[in-house]
Amino acid sequence: MSAVPDTMSPFDDPELLPFKLDLIGQRVLWVRLTAAQRAAASFLDERALPPAAQGAWWPLASLATRDTLKTPVEAIFHIGHCGSTLLARLLEAWNPVQVLREPLPLRTLADAWALRERPEARVSEAQAGELLHALQVAWSRPLDGSSATVLKATSSCNGLVAPLLGSGPMRVVLLGLPLPTYLAALMKSPDSVHDAAAAAGERLTSLQSTGWAEGIALHQLSLPEQCAMGWLAERVRFDALARGADGARVLRLDFDRLLDEPRIALTAVAAHLCLPPEGIEAAMASPAWTRYSKAQSHAYAAADRAHDLRLSRQRFSREIEQGLRWVDAQLQRRTDWAIDRDSWT
Repeated sequence: MSAVPDTMSPFDDPELLPFKLDLIGQRVLWVRLTAAQRAAASFLDERALPPAAQGAWWPLASLATRDTLKTPVEAIFHIGHCGSTLLARLLEAWNPVQVLREPLPLRTLADAWALRERPEARVSEAQAGELLHALQVAWSRPLDGSSATVLKATSSCNGLVAPLLGSGPMRVVLLGLPLPTYLAALMKSPDSVHDAAAAAGERLTSLQSTGWAEGIALHQLSLPEQCAMGWLAERVRFDALARGADGARVLRLDFDRLLDEPRIALTAVAAHLCLPPEGIEAAMASPAWTRYSKAQSHAYAAADRAHDLRLSRQRFSREIEQGLRWVDAQLQRRTDWAIDRDSWT
């Protein structure tokens, strides 16, 4: 990686993106990425680095700023493996909206946020809040005339939804699936099961903080049960956000509805994110509908997804049923919550 010129502040150049946080070394890697390079990246991590990347490590203090947002920053949060990348690609039809998919600093900060009040925390609670604000300001800088930024978070970052809503005017879309469909989508891919299991610890902690799943330890749960528990944890978390003080800036969206009623769903998303309605036609005509969202060179349409889900339900019926039974048992204990495992919203 070649060095970028030493400037007063990396905030002076909107092409410089805070690419990686090193909280042990107390530094941040800033990398120059053009609008086209950002749009091409399914993940803003090492896979997004161009062959001749320009960047440099600055002290963590380089993120310090009291500036306000230059353009609106909105967000998509989700349960994982539920079509969030497709939705993010569809929102690129609202040119010149900038869409940033899964930036690494947000993942690092989500991990730090969960520890911010504990002795092993690398940053204080105040520092965590300052970093969250500074990242939003960095993402809000207009690039090639962009009028807004939509941040597509990693599913492990859902603990940041509440602080983001509480810190400013951000609007969020909370995307998910009914539990049976979610389990079928996970079970057909060992990597997806692994992702859900990796997030299960934080999700169990979040779930138990609201009085669910009392006395349950993660090691007591099978992998299908861990996946189902994660769904319940995010359903409870997202329900609370939608009912909370900032609920007017929260939109719940079922991915199946996006596929079944795309115009209606996109109209609701556009209205919620204050995007002009004329972008809907471009989104409806987007080639993203017929491509695999994380690898656009592969054809993958709604019919392919439906076929894969049918096979998964047949092949993994025992595992899916195991997860469904675990959630059903929890729902029977908490009749004060009106949660339907066959619905996301």
